[in-house]
Amino acid sequence: MYERLTNLRFWLLVFPIGWLAMVFVCIAAWPSPGAESPDELASEVTNALRAHDFHRLQPLLAVGGEDVAKSTADQFRTAQVERGYYRDGAVVVEYAHAGTRAEFRLPVEVREGRYVVNPVVTPTG
Repeated sequence: MYERLTNLRFWLLVFPIGWLAMVFVCIAAWPSPGAESPDELASEVTNALRAHDFHRLQPLLAVGGEDVAKSTADQFRTAQVERGYYRDGAVVVEYAHAGTRAEFRLPVEVREGRYVVNPVVTPTG
């Protein structure tokens, strides 16, 4: 047994197999994007915008990835996010900016059984 553990060929075979197994396990355990319910999605989007954290917002988006998440979060840098909720097929985020109150509506879509928002207006039909 000691000879096998000191053999370089043994480790050249075991290391790549172990590394591939680790990669497959990490991919299988990767969380699905989106949220399980529209209310949970509204809460997560609101918290991400309140914290100006585009990394938390990115997995909740249907399209666009990091660029859209960053530009969306940057729009709320000077705003104070008050609350967010799900209504009429959209996440509604209420915020105040320079004394003016407004709403930001993000349409909700279902992708692979998970709820995501789509901040980019895309034509359908």
